Amino acid sequence: MIRTASLRLLLLALAVPALVSAQTVDEVLDRHVAAKGGLDRWRAVRSLTVSGTLEAYSQEGPFVVEWKRPDQYRVDKTLLGRKVVEATDGAAAWSINPLTGADEPKAVPEEVVKYAKREAEYESPLIDAKAKGNQVEFLGAGDVDGQPALKLDVTRKDGSKETWYLDPKTYLEIARFDRKFDMGRENERWTYYSDFRTVDGLVLPHHFEEQFSIRFVATSVEKVQVNPEIDPARFKMPAKGE
Repeated sequence: MIRTASLRLLLLALAVPALVSAQTVDEVLDRHVAAKGGLDRWRAVRSLTVSGTLEAYSQEGPFVVEWKRPDQYRVDKTLLGRKVVEATDGAAAWSINPLTGADEPKAVPEEVVKYAKREAEYESPLIDAKAKGNQVEFLGAGDVDGQPALKLDVTRKDGSKETWYLDPKTYLEIARFDRKFDMGRENERWTYYSDFRTVDGLVLPHHFEEQFSIRFVATSVEKVQVNPEIDPARFKMPAKGE
């Protein structure tokens, strides 16, 4: 069984260069969007609520992500038994993080806002890339820990760069390399995606793992709601004491 699996991986690896040479960046992006459910379905998404379990600092806790177009985002999560909130209303970003001594809502420093806004773009930057102002370059064949992949460099509208790796058979994402601001500094981050499921026609990863600095964070999605009603006040920074 192991030999059969290894042989299949080898044959796929040999086939990828020929497959890659025959494709353009637009073809790869079109196949990726189709694999994710199609552009029309994604353009019809106004909001998402995603909830499940987050593992960080070797402990598990619940999380809820609320996302609303164009760039409103909020995540409520439990870390080390304490509730942490990170949010942006599209203009200002704020957080509540008792682990850093911030028990009250606190505005995010200007140099960190771009990272918060990037997290607020919940859908992949590869979906409707041109409309978002993202530039994508197809780099050809690559691999992720030995797994064959299609490699794409993305330059977002804000100038930030990241690299995406797609499965050459399914065109779904395998991994992403980018940078994340954490604990007062920028860190290189790898994110790995798996357990894809279809929800209201959208194909979404239900498990992903992040590695940055010495940190490891695993997210398991248990429920996804497409186009729920979300009060815009959820994204606004509360007044002190609220």
